[in-house]
Amino acid sequence: MNQLNLMIRRALDDGLRPHGLNGLQYTILTLVRDRGQMSSAELSRRFFVTPQTMNESVTALERRGLIVRRESEANRRILLAEVTDEARALLRECDGIADAAERAVFGDMDRAETERLNDLLRARIARLRDG
Repeated sequence: MNQLNLMIRRALDDGLRPHGLNGLQYTILTLVRDRGQMSSAELSRRFFVTPQTMNESVTALERRGLIVRRESEANRRILLAEVTDEARALLRECDGIADAAERAVFGDMDRAETERLNDLLRARIARLRDG
């Protein structure tokens, strides 16, 4: 699985490079775009990295004008990230690159095989999370 992951990440990084993004940055942006405002702590748990590491990634995206962070209304110490219009436009350009990388790996699988693979992977993740 790790070998497949590395190969997909390399293909994604190569395709995104002309747009000034890497696979992690693209994935952060798409997650925030699709899920709405998220804190760096939430993102770090999602990506299995330390909050400090994620904060560095989010800060770099913020410097590029792709993310803005605002204080949470519930807790002013928490900064919630959201994508900018510039990020949305960039993601529209890059979504096809990610789709092509996914098709290169999984394009020959039918719906039943894809669903079965997703079920198997979700079960392994749940097993590890539950201890």
